[in-house]
Amino acid sequence: MTLLRINALSNALMGLVLLAGTCTFSAALAQDNSDGRYRPEGRTFATATANLFDDRLYEARTYETGTGVAEFAGATIFYPLTLSFDLPNGGVVMVPGYRGTPPVYDWWGPMLASVGVITMIIETNTLEDSLEARKNALIAGVAFLKAENANPDSPIRGKLDTSNIGIMGHSLGGGASLRAAETLGAQIKAVIPLTPYCCELGQSFAGNLSGVDVPTLIVASAEDTIAPPATHARLLYDSINDATSKVYLEFATGDHMLPSNSGKDLGTLGTYVYAFLKLHFTDNQRYGNFINGEGEEQFSTYETN
Repeated sequence: MTLLRINALSNALMGLVLLAGTCTFSAALAQDNSDGRYRPEGRTFATATANLFDDRLYEARTYETGTGVAEFAGATIFYPLTLSFDLPNGGVVMVPGYRGTPPVYDWWGPMLASVGVITMIIETNTLEDSLEARKNALIAGVAFLKAENANPDSPIRGKLDTSNIGIMGHSLGGGASLRAAETLGAQIKAVIPLTPYCCELGQSFAGNLSGVDVPTLIVASAEDTIAPPATHARLLYDSINDATSKVYLEFATGDHMLPSNSGKDLGTLGTYVYAFLKLHFTDNQRYGNFINGEGEEQFSTYETN
């Protein structure tokens, strides 16, 4: 996209995420991630989470694929290694932040796939895709993941429960996830904006999110200077109708890249995201009791409705 008159705030956002590299996608090919290609922390966090909820721990696998669709360029898909008689698992589609690429967030794949959530991280068409483009990528990504479940050449054929899909996004992708949720509605079970940037770069939030009726978990950091909660995450949370099930989770420390590989408290973040997804995939109240608890000492604010 063409960026004109970007203010100092969005310039800071650009500089921060320049650390994200590009990624080349190959044809779909199942690949064992135990060779160290992906960050191992996710597996460690998943083990602790599985122990906390007495859940099954899976071996995680991954593959990269092009899409053949206009809305995004490719995807990295992490999935649990299951047996032929296992029931299908739920899934989540994630879109990166501005100038972000899948490798910036690849701890999420082993984390969630190891506890049974198929995780697809989108590669955007360009690193500077707009909020609107990221919204469209998420919408197309949900359709793509469902199609992979029916694709005879896909490693996840028949492994996805297409009735249990969530979406999430970081930064500009977080703002986009809420807009995508307005469109997707009942097609998804949860939306999780991670340190969301409210709007197109350089713009301020106007309007409301009363059209979001999907259970929502918004994650923020009190120290975020790129998307300060008062004008981004908190403002978005308050704009969602109170009739919608929603959670506001704000870490006391951590910068805008909190959800990325470089973030602090990833184990805690991953556990809450997993519990939120599983609550709305299964309606099992052991996850509900956790989500509706008092939060953790490292949270500056934790609210549910």
